Amino acid sequence: MATPQFQPKYHWKRRGTQFGMLLLIILIPIFGLFRIDLATASFFIRDLQVDWTNYPFLIGLVTVVCTAIILTYMTVGSVFCGWACPQNLFSEMADGLTHKLLGKRADVRIDGPGMIVAASKNKVINWLILGSSFLVASAVLAYFLLMFFYTRSDMWDFLTGESNRRSGMTVMYWITTFFIFIDIATVRYLYCDYPCLYRVWLRFFRSPDALHISYDASRSSACEKCNYCATTCITDIQPTNIRITDTCVDCGECIDACDRLHAKSGLNGLLSFKVSEIKVSEIGNGMPRRKEPGKSFAYSKWLVGAFFLLGCTLMVWGGELASQKILDKEKLLQENREIQRISRVCNAQCATLQVKCNSKNMAGCYRASACMCECTLEQDPTSSSADSLRQCVQNGTAHAHALGSL
Repeated sequence: MATPQFQPKYHWKRRGTQFGMLLLIILIPIFGLFRIDLATASFFIRDLQVDWTNYPFLIGLVTVVCTAIILTYMTVGSVFCGWACPQNLFSEMADGLTHKLLGKRADVRIDGPGMIVAASKNKVINWLILGSSFLVASAVLAYFLLMFFYTRSDMWDFLTGESNRRSGMTVMYWITTFFIFIDIATVRYLYCDYPCLYRVWLRFFRSPDALHISYDASRSSACEKCNYCATTCITDIQPTNIRITDTCVDCGECIDACDRLHAKSGLNGLLSFKVSEIKVSEIGNGMPRRKEPGKSFAYSKWLVGAFFLLGCTLMVWGGELASQKILDKEKLLQENREIQRISRVCNAQCATLQVKCNSKNMAGCYRASACMCECTLEQDPTSSSADSLRQCVQNGTAHAHALGSL
């Protein structure tokens, strides 16, 4: 009887999540859902412009981002790194392509043991394919990254060569492409250890109760002299002895590897995902009462959650302020357009009288003034200055008659 083929629990689910996150990041600027406009010092959320001087929104945004990250640390650990972070996705893909073209143990990273290339694959064509692949990927990523800072029309004009900002955008584009190329080609996981603030914060806020890889030490004899899980670890750590400060990204590849190995004998692997391994101490039987495990951790989660909700509230308030500001600005523009329209109509209607207005014909000036006021009142009967306009008509007409009778 044929042994059923092993199906990994996490690998393809993780790949789907990673590419889904990458697609989401690409679609955000394409559909104009969010953009940072450095020229106007503002955010654009759809058609809503939020200035950086909108402090309720800005404080709320910072609070939401920081607390959301901390809550992630405290609950699911580094799952974002292994399942959603584009940096890790492209680092894995770069490793895979490097191994395929330069050898199974090839290593060209700046933090690696040194340049390792299989002698049989150390060919110019392989290096050209590898470098070209990294360059194309970097160029595409740079384009979508710049879409978070330029309008869609600007980016399209830049792509078609019609942009009047082409010189500045070209410099920014190739600088961005260069840094992405260096990151993919040589930096890779080193970025996670130092420049990435998410990983730096993780060391401070990650809790032992958060999701992590657990090792069944009671079956340690089943993995003596076996290093299979470590060879599949994408961050080169030992999955059977993970510390809270290690660079584990909770990808689950080691779990799949261990399960694959033990599936041949019909057993489960020794590795699994666990949320917490802290056991609640029994109370009674003369045992001393100890602090309930996780109690302070739960309080911390509630406190961080409260700040998260506060941040959301501030963002909503700031968004309403931004919307009101836009409405007020639009109302003012509309009023100005209406004033200009009325002015054009009335100037044309009273042009004959305005021509007769001079220092020797003051009566003509009063008639022209009365004409303008009467015309404005006809064009906008509900004007807040209606009473003043009526008074202007009466006074202008009266003065014109008085001067005309002299």
